[in-house]
Amino acid sequence: MKNNRNVFLSYFTRMSSREKHALEQQSLKDPFLSDALDGFAENASALHSLKRLDKRYYHKRNLTWKISSVLILSLAALFIYRTTQDSATPKSRPTTNISSIHVERIPVEKLQSLLVLPKEKVLLPNKIQQEFKAKDKGMIFRANENPSYPTEELVHLPLHSIGKVERNPTKSRSNFAMETYVNDLKVLDYRYYRKKTRQEKTDLLTGTPAAQEYQGAGVNQRDNLDISYMNFLSNTLSDFNRGEYKVALIGFDQILSTYPDDVNALFYSALCLYNLKQFNLCEQRLKVMNLVKFDNCDEEQHWYLLLCYKAQGETQDFSDLKQEIIRANGFYASKAASINL
Repeated sequence: MKNNRNVFLSYFTRMSSREKHALEQQSLKDPFLSDALDGFAENASALHSLKRLDKRYYHKRNLTWKISSVLILSLAALFIYRTTQDSATPKSRPTTNISSIHVERIPVEKLQSLLVLPKEKVLLPNKIQQEFKAKDKGMIFRANENPSYPTEELVHLPLHSIGKVERNPTKSRSNFAMETYVNDLKVLDYRYYRKKTRQEKTDLLTGTPAAQEYQGAGVNQRDNLDISYMNFLSNTLSDFNRGEYKVALIGFDQILSTYPDDVNALFYSALCLYNLKQFNLCEQRLKVMNLVKFDNCDEEQHWYLLLCYKAQGETQDFSDLKQEIIRANGFYASKAASINL
């Protein structure tokens, strides 16, 4: 028989003589049971006091359970709310390891066989120049913001610094870089962010000029040069302006081999690929621009990606991006509204 409070209560109230005798015989072998029977025999009211304690104990235990349940449900609701809020909050541009940025490149041998789009479909450099200037017209520029350039970067180039542009974008531009014009094409001015001396020569572009590399494909002997970034960019953009898209592409790829996150090389090489009917590679490079630090060219990136979707007949992507550009109500909103697949 399991000895518990109910057994003791039954012993003093309703047990038969035989059951009492059996319990008493058990108590002879169990000192604890014997003491309990003696104690309750001397003070039978103690059993009733235990009932009052039960009421208090079980009430507190039920209250504790209720409080715990409410707390658990509240925490679960808070977790669901925070998760929902996090998914609804726009994500800032992620920090990307530069070494992880990779773009597919076309071998020089294959590049020679590529054909340029018909003139009426080409993204003409002069139209791109006009768009940039129209976009900047009426913008407010900050004066006297330019820090001193490294001496070796003050080379004789057709450069005209336009300073930092104050825009009124639809989203925050926390990483807006200094801009300048090179050969009438707008570029990010990396002289503010890559200050080097000629003596260092660590990441300066070295190798064969793009035009020479393209014309001399297959020739073993190379004429290696050491050239500043801005000089190299200027020469490559000159090739682009002349419609030498294959030569320009090699130059931009050479920049990317040194600076994988270079916005100028990513953007203008994407336009070269578009004009060479390599729309999938153009799309890839424009999307890689989402991974880089500076977001100056976000509007241009979206616009030319829209044209890329149109050229490839990607209906859903085209429709979604078109609506996004229109909603942003930026420079290319009216252009986006006027084109269809």
